[in-house]
Amino acid sequence: MGKYVSPCCGASYEEATNSYCCGAKISESGLCYECKDHAESEGYTCDECDEHFEEYETEYEYYQRKRDDYLEDKADAKRKYDE
Repeated sequence: MGKYVSPCCGASYEEATNSYCCGAKISESGLCYECKDHAESEGYTCDECDEHFEEYETEYEYYQRKRDDYLEDKADAKRKYDE
């Protein structure tokens, strides 16, 4: 299947450590430090840039998306400056 990476910069990631209820840290036992209620984390955090995201993607998908973005930018520049 391939390695999974963060969609922001293609780096490794880990499960988020903040609660979905109020964004506070979650203790080892699963309690939110702010609400004092049981909570779960939501999403993931990029190890490289600390960006929060909901869904990861395969390394192939990441590089394919970056390639497509590059080609689109190149086409936009050509249209803009070759008119």
